[in-house]
Amino acid sequence: MRPVLVTAGATRNPVDAIRYLSAHSSGRTGGRIASTLALAGLDVTMLASPEAWLRLQAELPEQAAAVACIEYTSTYDLLKRMEDWISDHDDAIIIHAAAVGDYALADRATTKIPSGSADLVLHLRPTPKILDRIRGWAPHATLVSFKAASPETTPEELAEIARAQCLRSSSDIVFANIIGDLQALVLLVDADEVTRHTDRGAALADLVERVRTWAAA
Repeated sequence: MRPVLVTAGATRNPVDAIRYLSAHSSGRTGGRIASTLALAGLDVTMLASPEAWLRLQAELPEQAAAVACIEYTSTYDLLKRMEDWISDHDDAIIIHAAAVGDYALADRATTKIPSGSADLVLHLRPTPKILDRIRGWAPHATLVSFKAASPETTPEELAEIARAQCLRSSSDIVFANIIGDLQALVLLVDADEVTRHTDRGAALADLVERVRTWAAA
């Protein structure tokens, strides 16, 4: 049985000793996928933000007990932990659902930035694109990536965006949705076809079944 890695939650890229940049991601989708696969008997490791792991333990305590969890913090921390795990499991199934911060402070303050200023200017620089590095770490892995497109995106445009990500990252499947329309439309896009779901639960069930098939192959 092939091992499975699921990333869930959002990175926290530090601004100073107490502040950080993050995204609106609960990690619920990644947690549900990880726990469902673990209960099905698969060997599942979840790389999770602290919030995502606490949520899974609170909402599904029995399922959470079946998942091996490693917590991460920043984009750079997640990158290092993913590279280390994947390098030891190059035949794994990787489900990269985490919301990864694209920017980090160029010069992070090591103490607390004083409050009360009329303006605060932060100098940001791009972080490494983790998704685009995975195939280099594990050429034989099976990769599932996620894409959330902006609210004005049409279904046709969403399919094209997902195809582009599929090709760029060598993903085997892209799980794509439109922000603000999470429950109404999900596309599972691979190199050959687009599977359209109008129910997020059904889309997740479809993905889980595909992963179970890959794991047993």
